[in-house]
Amino acid sequence: MITSIKNHKKQLILFFIAGVLSALIEIFLMKLFSLSQVLPRFFSFENKANAYPLSNFLSTGGGILSNYFFSIRYVFKRGKHSKRKEFYLFILLSVTTMFMSWGTFAFFHSFINKPVDLYFYTMGDIVFCKALAIFLISLINYIAKKKIVFSS
Repeated sequence: MITSIKNHKKQLILFFIAGVLSALIEIFLMKLFSLSQVLPRFFSFENKANAYPLSNFLSTGGGILSNYFFSIRYVFKRGKHSKRKEFYLFILLSVTTMFMSWGTFAFFHSFINKPVDLYFYTMGDIVFCKALAIFLISLINYIAKKKIVFSS
């Protein structure tokens, strides 16, 4: 029982680290693709006014792919599915939870639209709502990937 709890805690910590690394890769790719010499040079719609849609799409894809790599390498053990099915399930869950995150953020932001005083720090409403959405959806993401994609 205690070993199982320790393994679960270790897996949660590794899942968190994999998520942070994937987020850093996604942010790096977003910055790279949105440089004026890269995608905006070739596509007129790729600009700040349009929120760099192609850069955002490609960087999100890079984040999802890096998260898949980290997840199969360090977090989860292969489950009952073939590698191909496992990959498709992982991508499907990642895209689904991405939309859930956007919706959750919009929901929270419809109620919280002023900076939030945390007594020791005042956090902007957008950052606070994004953090709440990320936390909630990460829990759902972890459980879904563990039970559906990497289940034994």
